[in-house]
Amino acid sequence: MNFIAIDFETANYKRQSVCSVGLAIVENLKIIKTINRLIKPIPNYYEWINISIHGIKPEMTENEKDFEELWPEIKPYLEGNHIIAHNASFDFSALRYVLDSYKIEYPKLKYYCSMQISRKVFPGLLNYQLPTVCDHLQIGNLNHHEATSDAVACANIMIKICQEYKITSFEELSRQIKLDPGELFPNSYSPFSCNFNKTLIPKKLFDIEDKKHKYDEEHPFYQKRVVFTGTLSKLGRSDAKKIVENIGGIVEPDTLRNNTNFLIVGITDYKQFREGIKTTKLKKAENIIAKGNDLEIISEVDFFKMIHTESSIFEISISQIERDSAELLSRNKYNDFSGKNIYFSTDLSINKYTAFQHIGDCSGYGHDYDLDEISNSDYFVIANQQIDYLRNGVKNQSIIDFEQKRNNAQNQGNLKSVKLISEEIFLEYIERRHKAHLGEFRMNLFESEIDL
Repeated sequence: MNFIAIDFETANYKRQSVCSVGLAIVENLKIIKTINRLIKPIPNYYEWINISIHGIKPEMTENEKDFEELWPEIKPYLEGNHIIAHNASFDFSALRYVLDSYKIEYPKLKYYCSMQISRKVFPGLLNYQLPTVCDHLQIGNLNHHEATSDAVACANIMIKICQEYKITSFEELSRQIKLDPGELFPNSYSPFSCNFNKTLIPKKLFDIEDKKHKYDEEHPFYQKRVVFTGTLSKLGRSDAKKIVENIGGIVEPDTLRNNTNFLIVGITDYKQFREGIKTTKLKKAENIIAKGNDLEIISEVDFFKMIHTESSIFEISISQIERDSAELLSRNKYNDFSGKNIYFSTDLSINKYTAFQHIGDCSGYGHDYDLDEISNSDYFVIANQQIDYLRNGVKNQSIIDFEQKRNNAQNQGNLKSVKLISEEIFLEYIERRHKAHLGEFRMNLFESEIDL
């Protein structure tokens, strides 16, 4: 029985930003070869949370091949083969996104999720993250989140399952475990599924959200009930709740029930839990698991790895710049910048101190030098030159700094909304104010005058 185990690591919140790939090639249920490659990610920047998970830093991939250049080496291992990944929804989502980014046709393959299969064949574990399953099966030498080490561990899990069940083919695996393999084929895919007894989400849950919202039905949290406990060190509780709901999961009240599927534990409490110090809620969770219920206890770090969603991540886009800029002119309000914090990008066509003076004349506060003020900014004025770069998919460092600082603040639950304004529209607004002073142009003075 032959297959390939694969693992991707990513540089930022974009699913296509693969920065490392690990492969373990298995023939006759033995690992015969491993491959490890660092990759220059697209887009080419790193978020702090990703670095904290896998330890890969920008300087380590700056001179590496991008995925398009590496693809001819990787494709022969995937095309026409059976591929295994632990939490396959993440890895194959990353693969699809990066292939789409380079307009590369999908390879034809079948794939399987060792995490979901483990849930089926090893009931009663505290969770089914890679270290937990490896501990259960006494698979050692795991360097978690190093791509090749994770791929090797994933391969060993599948090898042990096949040996335990005397499985000699993937057709037999599908029949015994009752699963449907995921498939990639040119321009489309079908997700992996392992037949569990699922309780459908109440219909009323979706009435709260935009009915056009597309849920990720392949995600482990989809249609699952989630409870949080302990302090999340990198994410506000309300943000975490929204992320799960955007995926299509249900965030339960703090009380655990027999039908709760995931208990997400803050880093401090999880560390104490691993050391044998258990809160009342964690003791109750263990009792629920011991009764055979479908509950997993996972740490905040693994939660970050699993969510990997872009829906709640702040990212500067041309569409938002155009929308917010148009709104500013449409409001046509004389004192829109009054008492507001205005952050400026680099590369303005005018002298930055002139820009600051314009804001001072509006009774606001303008600056570009204090990164700590980014999370407090009401407006971000972006240079025309940088907008041209953005249209071509290139981010200037000040754009990256602004996004990262905003996301850091968002993850701490300490963030207010911000408007993105082009330099061109900012200068047009200032010109309107100047003409209004001269009586040559009328601007709205009160909110009641604005009709959007």
